[in-house]
Formats: sequence, structure tokens, C-alpha cells
Amino acid sequence: MNWFAGTAVAGHDLKLPARGLPDPVRFWLLFAGCAITCALTVLKPILGLSIIAVVIGSCVVVYLLAATLSGKIEPAILTWVLIFPLGYYFLSFPREKSIITLDRVVPIALLLAAGLAARNKLEPLPRALRRPAIAWIAFLFLAAASLVNAGDILVSGRLLVDGFCLPAILGWVVIRNFQVDRNAAMLHLVTSLMALYVACIGAAEMVVKQDLLPLPGSAISFAGALPRPNGPFWSNDAFALIGLVTFFLLLFLRHLFGENVLLWRRVVHYVGLTAALATALMPMFRSVGISLMVILLIATLSTRRPSRRLAGFALLLLCFLVISLVSILAPDAYADRSRSDNVYGRLAEQIQTWHVFSSRPIFGVGLGNFAEAVNRDTQYLAFYGGVRSVDSPHNNLGGILAETGILGFIPYITAQITLFLAFWRMRKRPGRNAQLAWTYFLYIFLGYWINGMSLESGYSSDLNLWFIFSIAILYKHSMTERAVSAELVEIIR
Repeated sequence: MNWFAGTAVAGHDLKLPARGLPDPVRFWLLFAGCAITCALTVLKPILGLSIIAVVIGSCVVVYLLAATLSGKIEPAILTWVLIFPLGYYFLSFPREKSIITLDRVVPIALLLAAGLAARNKLEPLPRALRRPAIAWIAFLFLAAASLVNAGDILVSGRLLVDGFCLPAILGWVVIRNFQVDRNAAMLHLVTSLMALYVACIGAAEMVVKQDLLPLPGSAISFAGALPRPNGPFWSNDAFALIGLVTFFLLLFLRHLFGENVLLWRRVVHYVGLTAALATALMPMFRSVGISLMVILLIATLSTRRPSRRLAGFALLLLCFLVISLVSILAPDAYADRSRSDNVYGRLAEQIQTWHVFSSRPIFGVGLGNFAEAVNRDTQYLAFYGGVRSVDSPHNNLGGILAETGILGFIPYITAQITLFLAFWRMRKRPGRNAQLAWTYFLYIFLGYWINGMSLESGYSSDLNLWFIFSIAILYKHSMTERAVSAELVEIIR
């Protein structure tokens, strides 16, 4: 007999008379509150809207706190996916050198929820992910040891925690607790909405030619007369790459629905895809365009249907035509993004990175200390083709090698290789889930690393959180080799 005391208590609670204020009093208090808020919204819009926002936010926080204390991580994760881009501007305190941020609160809340969750709801960390996890822990330890060489240990320590520790915690919790199949529909919806408003912010910045949500240390840049927006993020490279990762994550989530999807969900999907792709392309990074064409070529060659292969080659041809069109419609922007000085500057930077590494090859100059090290010593200056280095690694691997030395670089690259191999082995598994996870991991991984070889994107905490979250979703889905449940179908419909 499936009975326990909690059921009996719940049953009796339904019969208990309501205590507290009588119903008429509560009604009139609610009515008066709504009336006052509406009046303030008309007379003083900013104050009225602020009150509404505070009330709604308080209700959401109370709900998330209750869900967390009951051991449920899904509400917190879905809420974070929806609002995390806005958290950097609206939910960081204090504004300068923030201590409390959304990205720091959420992983702590998720760890609390995971600790309170029932044991039968927890998934053990798969054996294939234990090697990258061990390598990553070793890297974190050695990166922390390199902080003794940092000029500002607080800034470097913040980079270590935000950029490298918190993403790992988020990925671990998703693997252990998050139910992908049950929440795929809602995850797809909130991701699409997030992509839409992020793209709208970026488009608005291109129109008004200014940073609409300025963050400490962030600034909008230009390619000729065209602005390269950063949206709600610190940098335009994070803006572009989060859009790129979102594009492939949405494609993956769409596969979980099957064919019988209502029209409104299809519209939401295509709107989200368009917004994510626009976000990736708006900052006009050459590496983003290259990575998209490489991924499109791989997808085209791997398909077996002649019609799809023909469509893929047609899209590749269209990409070259669009580039030619940009050179005609925006010649100053095209000239800025295609100058040989850009290439020479990158090559000079690789030379400078090697000089920095050679000066301290074992322990490095300290995580996050590259710029300070090269600025205080002229021996690190480097030139190529008459163009000076830009005093910033512009290469994830080069930055880690120079800042943490060979001791930090080895576990860092080991973690990347073993992570890739964990997904690589899925190719031989017969299940559809594993094949989907491998395919879209490859696309996301290539997008992240092709750009990471010419940008310093691997240090962006916002990008790393979204990257690790996305690939954790892929792997978690591959762990459940079964058809879409009837419950998910009902949610979709």
C-alpha cells in the first residue's frame, strides 16, 4: 500500500479552514494595491513600473527559493537561461567590481538543490566524463597556484572563479540532476525568447550606434561606420559566440520534438534561430563566418541525401555571394575587416605570446596577468610586417600557456581532448540520442574553438557558462536512449 504520513498530512491540510485575514479583507487589500500601482504607473511611470517589477521579481524569487529547498533544479535553470544576459546589467551588485551576481548565485543555488534532492533522482557522473573532470580540477588547482604571480590577485581570482570554476559546477549539476526530456519544450521556448531579445538589443545598438547596456570596462567598437554591438554582454566576441552556440542548441532541441509540432512552436523555433544567427553575425567577426562555413561544409558532406547535399553547397555559394555583396554595400566596413594589418597583428601577437611563455615556461606569469606583464616590460614587444602586437593573447591556448605555464597548459588541453573523446565514442552507439548529441557537440565545439584560436573568448565567464551548459544538455540527453515520452508530446501540444 503506497501510503506515508506526508500524504495523510497533505490530505488533512486541504480540509483545514483558512486562517489569517478574511476573504473580503484580502480582496480589498489586493484591489487597493493594484489601484495604487496603476495610478502611480499613470502619474509616475518609472515608479509604478518599478513597483510592478519588484512585486513580480519577489514572487519569482520566492517560488525559486521554494523549488530549490525542495530539491528541484529545473525552475532555477530555466529562469537563468531566460534572464542571464540581462543579469550582468540589472542583477550585479555593486556595479563596479560586483560581488553578488546572477552567475554566482545560480550555481550555489543549484548545488543546494542538488544536495536536497532525493538520491533516486541523481545520476552518477558517467565514466567517460570523469577523465575530463579530473583534468579540469588539476587545471583549476594549478591556475590557482599561478595567482601568486598576478599583479591584482582579486581580479585574477575573480577570473578563475567566474570563468573556470562556475561553468564546471553548472555542467556537473546539469548532468546529475536536470531532466532534459521532461523540460525540452520549455528549455527550447525560453532559449528562443532569450535569443530574440538579445538580438533585438544588438540590432538597437547598431541603429543608435551606442552601448545601450554599458558594463564596467565594456565599450562598443566600429568597423568603418558600422557598430559592432556587444548587446547585454561585456564584449562583442561573447555576444557573437553565445549567439553561435544558441543557434546549434536550438537546432538540437528541435530534434527532440519529432515531426508533429504545432504551428506556433515552429514559428517560435524559426524566430529563435534567426535571432541567434543574427547575434552571431552582427559583430562581424571573420572567425565566426569561417566557423559557420566549416560546419556547413561538414554537415553537407556528411549527409546522404543528394537533395540536402545540393542545398548545402548552394548555401556555401550563397555565403560567398553575401560577402561580395557586403563589400559593395558597406565598403568601409569590409575594408576594415579585411585589412592585412589585422592578420599581421594576430601573427605579431602569437610571437609576443611565445616570448611571455619563454620568460616563465613552468608556472607562467599568472592567470589574467598577461596584459600587465607585457605592459611593464618592453622586451615582450613583437612586430610582424611592421604591425605591432596588440598586448592581449587573442588565442585561448596561447593565453593559458603564457599565464599558467606548461604545468597549467597540460591539464587544460587534456581536459579538452578527453571531453572531445567522450563525445567521439558516441558515434559508434546505435541510438539516435547519441548520434544527435555527437553531431551538435561537434558543431558547438568547432564554433567555440575555431573562434578561440583568434579570440580571447575562453576567458569570458558568460560564454563559458553557456558553452558548458549546452554541451551538458547534449550529453545528458544521450544518457537516456529512449523515444520521446508521451508526457513530452502532451507538453509540446
